[in-house]
Amino acid sequence: MNNNGKEITNTIGFLLKELHKEWDRSGIATASVVIAIEEIKEVNQVLFRKISETQHLVEANDMTWKESVVLSKKCYVLLRLVRKIKAKEGMKNQKVRNQELSIPLDKEELKLFKELFGAKIK
Repeated sequence: MNNNGKEITNTIGFLLKELHKEWDRSGIATASVVIAIEEIKEVNQVLFRKISETQHLVEANDMTWKESVVLSKKCYVLLRLVRKIKAKEGMKNQKVRNQELSIPLDKEELKLFKELFGAKIK
């Protein structure tokens, strides 16, 4: 690869790293969702299925560059959502009194939550 090709590759790599940092950060919470303690197991199963589906898409390797970047962003939003739910679930284990988890979400996380659990949103 010539110097120009290496420079382009390095620039694209840098830009992707910067995008990943940005996507890893949650935005301002626009809404909160409430999950009952007895629904946590079902929520975790749905999240696991979504992660598995995404993994199969990645492994299929039939994506264009644009589709790959879009999927990467969706993965980061999914990761943020899973982290928030797991963090609240961990807090629930410390405080057994509350029968619900209230999870603040930014607009991207809320959109994904609605896609996955639309029927559960009140």
